[in-house]
Amino acid sequence: MSFVPFSAYQQSLPPDYQKIEKRLVDDMEAFMRGRVWDNGGRALRGAHAESFGLVAGELEVLDGLPKQYAQGLFSHPRTYDAVARYSNGVAHIRADRYLGPILGMGIKLFGVPGRSLLDGEDSGTLDIPMVNSPVFFSNTAHDYLTTQKLLQELPDSLATTASRNKVLQQLLTSGGRAEPEDWRWDDLLAFVSLLRIERQHLFLYRYYNIGAIRFGRYIARLRITPTTGTASSVVHRGVDTDAEDEPFRRTLVAETAERTHTFTLEAQLCTSLSTTPVDNSSVAWPEELAPFRAVALLRVPAQDISDERNIEAADATAINPWRTRPEHAPLGELNRLRREVYRRSAELRRRINKQTRHEPSSPADALSWGRPAPGRTHGAAPGGRGADQET
Repeated sequence: MSFVPFSAYQQSLPPDYQKIEKRLVDDMEAFMRGRVWDNGGRALRGAHAESFGLVAGELEVLDGLPKQYAQGLFSHPRTYDAVARYSNGVAHIRADRYLGPILGMGIKLFGVPGRSLLDGEDSGTLDIPMVNSPVFFSNTAHDYLTTQKLLQELPDSLATTASRNKVLQQLLTSGGRAEPEDWRWDDLLAFVSLLRIERQHLFLYRYYNIGAIRFGRYIARLRITPTTGTASSVVHRGVDTDAEDEPFRRTLVAETAERTHTFTLEAQLCTSLSTTPVDNSSVAWPEELAPFRAVALLRVPAQDISDERNIEAADATAINPWRTRPEHAPLGELNRLRREVYRRSAELRRRINKQTRHEPSSPADALSWGRPAPGRTHGAAPGGRGADQET
């Protein structure tokens, strides 16, 4: 099987890209400032605001990888200390029943050599942000003008049939701006598939990075999946959001305390720029054309994360797709947008919350960092407050 070399990919941006990027950043900052009062004077993330917990572990790069997969971080067998933050994908802190099924697993590695793509950082950390779906519902700067507002309004915008239909119509037509021949059918189907995700224990999902990344000499998408042993051994499998406010947190705490869990990090290499496209994250790459290959193993030993300070540590853990190395740079227009939006979002939160920039040096540092913050108030109706959080 042959793989597309990274040198064959050329990214192009629309002529008005800078103008759209500025508008998106301005809209994001206005959204953040507008809800500070409702959150006890605290600025929250624009996505993945609700933390379920932070777990420590280690990532072992596998030995004997074929040369196409032994790239960048995975060039040589080595074990990295790690933490993983589990979260909900929307911008609100509420009882789980009021949040959608889009969930995140953000992995942070320590002691990684090389230069970070984030300016001014020399911490030795590398982040791998992932969500429990292989597709996302936006790809271009123009599309994201609609998508950002949609994300800010989730999950309230899906409360009724009429509001759901409006969301789907807005997404399909880019807020009414697109002609029928330019309607976003791939994005619409991706969004509908996200809404159908079933609720289960956080350890049982497969998580994927959004869009493609450089993979040394090649291009890839990444996935992390529970090993057969973990998938069969999880005891606290049921997540009933109608019966309790925080089943994701409760089952994560219970399962983590009782046994070791293992997960396989896999790479899917691009085999064709047409059938495994780099610039369209709304379609999954067919596995029959581009199979996943295990490149590393994540081990999460049994540990106690029941203390509320674990939530504070999870809230304080910054996960950013651009906190990586040049060999694994995010690709595509959507990821280009995320770089500036995430940077400005983090800067504004630190300014509002009067925090200094802090990147942990080890899992112990990450798990111990945090400070007292407003309590997470989950009631019978949407609402609540939470600790400061940084993308």
